[in-house]
Amino acid sequence: CMDYASTSGYEYTETTSAQIGDGVLMAEFSDGTVTGSAWSTFVVTHGPTAASETAGCSASNLDACVVTTATEPTGWTGAGFEVDGAWATATEYTADEAGWGRTPSWDTTASCCGTSTSPMTQATLSLNGGCSVIYTAENPDGEAVAVQKSECLDPQSVLSESRSKMIWSSDLKKDNKVLFRLKVAADASSGIQCPVCDAVVRTTQRIRREMRTLTDEEWGKVTAAMWIMKTTSQADGVAAYGASFRTYDYFVVKHLVAMVDLRGDQAHFGPMFMTWHSAFILEFENALLSVDPEILAMPYWDTTLTEPSVFTDQYFGSAPGTGPNGEVIDGAFNDWPIESNFNLADYTNAAGEAISSPYTGSTTGMLRGADATRTETTVLRFGTSTYAYDPNDFWKCANLDAFYYDWYECVEQGTAGGVGVVSGSLHSGPHAQIGGKSGDDSGDFEDVTASPNDPIFFFHHADVDRNAYWWMHVNADKRASAYGYPTEEASGIGPYAGMTYYGQHLMDRMGDAWGFSAQDLGFSDSMDLQTNADILCKVSPTTAVYTYDFITACIADGAACQATWGEQENATTTATTTAATTTTVAAVDDNTTTTTSQSQTSAATEMVASLVGGVLLVMLH
Repeated sequence: CMDYASTSGYEYTETTSAQIGDGVLMAEFSDGTVTGSAWSTFVVTHGPTAASETAGCSASNLDACVVTTATEPTGWTGAGFEVDGAWATATEYTADEAGWGRTPSWDTTASCCGTSTSPMTQATLSLNGGCSVIYTAENPDGEAVAVQKSECLDPQSVLSESRSKMIWSSDLKKDNKVLFRLKVAADASSGIQCPVCDAVVRTTQRIRREMRTLTDEEWGKVTAAMWIMKTTSQADGVAAYGASFRTYDYFVVKHLVAMVDLRGDQAHFGPMFMTWHSAFILEFENALLSVDPEILAMPYWDTTLTEPSVFTDQYFGSAPGTGPNGEVIDGAFNDWPIESNFNLADYTNAAGEAISSPYTGSTTGMLRGADATRTETTVLRFGTSTYAYDPNDFWKCANLDAFYYDWYECVEQGTAGGVGVVSGSLHSGPHAQIGGKSGDDSGDFEDVTASPNDPIFFFHHADVDRNAYWWMHVNADKRASAYGYPTEEASGIGPYAGMTYYGQHLMDRMGDAWGFSAQDLGFSDSMDLQTNADILCKVSPTTAVYTYDFITACIADGAACQATWGEQENATTTATTTAATTTTVAAVDDNTTTTTSQSQTSAATEMVASLVGGVLLVMLH
């Protein structure tokens, strides 16, 4: 990487204000590698030297300036190259020290990105008005580069100092051309080694129960705790209820940040959908129980049961909403407020760190999807209260003898390996049919990015988690190989069909722009962000802190939890639920022997500054 400088070490030498510039490298690669002090640096050019400055080198006397040049090490980009004493540890700098540099923006008329200036004259490059061009000594007017709109990114929206660091050599000002190298170890075998799961098999687990089996008193405790989460600040909540407390809107914003991640949706349309949402519901459950431990566990809404209806004054209120504009004005969450005057700076992760995201609120400044135009300050529903999911289809997905991605396809779009299995979507169906639309406007449960605004979200997603829980139980023989979860080259579905990016894979940290630490999920006191593999290990039927009320019945009588695999409709008897609050669950086969997946990788992966494919951003100014 080179912070451009002339033979004097100064830039803007054709102006009356020559100066010594600085630059840094900050990068995040698709395999999770980020820049930091683990990288090695080799200085190629340095100047002006201290000796030349002593001899009179200055901005007004450039002829006296001297720049030293070292020969680049032979083969330094090769896999077998080893750094020696000529290389040094990279120095980390903060944004306050180095700056973020200029922010590019997309020129819709010219279909190009940002403008570039000459390091000699400081004037905008003449070629194409400086848009999508770079300066080179051979082409001082500019050299065109191909940039797509999706690549024209504000560095602060895609990079975060909590993940990657700004690095350079030890002399930020005078080291002008620097080589960067990091060797990333990989398994030398023919495949990627699945991690050993060392989670303890639990003998007792809290039980998530179907919401309509709760007594009025128990249901009242759940709703009261959620109102406290909605109306209490994070600081006051932690002071009153402990470190597991989270505000309700914390979860709405966290969901939004994951979904609008510029690398690709970190929580939907791929295999990470369920691992991310299982962690999300667990963090919510922990917060709920911090307010009132007598709740014991997060209830779920079984969408295959229609009686008694949940769209009543006792439970979720009406669908569509009975307010003048579709507002939900009845039910346990009547007039549930939506945040106005949203400001991302009001939110931090549990470690108190700022969140990096392109999301800035709706078009009206509310905590809704970025394109949302509604200004109502309470939850909206435009859909129906008659929604129900076929119980036979529920068990078809839950009993699928297939790998993890196949199960996800089943609950999302009704297929497995591209072959139709069920009709409808266990996950998306309620969002669309209950949230609904009014013209071009979505109800809050249908507002894809901000759907947790409607409290029904958490009860529904606990039910989808219930399906995954039973699927993992009947596929316990696949657990040692992480249920076949993709380790690389995963592919999304829907709007991300055919796309592979960081966050989808087994060893990727989940939604790490605002991830889940071990502490967030109650695993330990560690602030280490959890991977998809961590969730598959620690939130399995035998290791999770929770189970479901139907599990005991299903284990005792598997026929109660099977599907009829023909064309018959509603042919399945659902398992009997129980009102118990704790249980002892027999451990299923839980072999944690390390195994190798079919995904292939090279024996060693090299990360050098010339690599392309991740988000590689060099900021010079």
